[in-house]
Amino acid sequence: MTDIKEELTQLPPLQHIRSMKDIGINKPLAKFGDSVTNFVFSLAKTMILGQFDQRKVSKKVLAQALKDSGLKPYARTRSDAHALADTAEAFVGYMYAAHSWSVESMAQILLVPLKEGKYDLNDFKQETDGATISFTVLLKKIKEHLEPLF
Repeated sequence: MTDIKEELTQLPPLQHIRSMKDIGINKPLAKFGDSVTNFVFSLAKTMILGQFDQRKVSKKVLAQALKDSGLKPYARTRSDAHALADTAEAFVGYMYAAHSWSVESMAQILLVPLKEGKYDLNDFKQETDGATISFTVLLKKIKEHLEPLF
């Protein structure tokens, strides 16, 4: 039986990463990270609501969280909200694929600010505010983990 995590690290999009900028502008990694990001948030939201839920994370939330986390310099120059969100998703996908951060551990990171802020996740505005803050925390932890490596 093969180890999926080990095989992920051998994929070409990961083999060419030499800097944090390489992560931030990596389109295939952003596409993969989009799914991971949405699942991580859905899992955190499910845990808070006590019932299964599915939610896509808005580009606005991810773009703001990327800016607030200090990871914006690793996005493409003159990026719009969509491109900034792609960069955030690329970092989440990279941590899952290359550094074995589990979906559960990333959801746990999101849970802390969501619970502390006592956001009503059934209210769109409060969910957006809580998601922005929680993804900022996650992206800051990713930045802290990666900066010493590059």
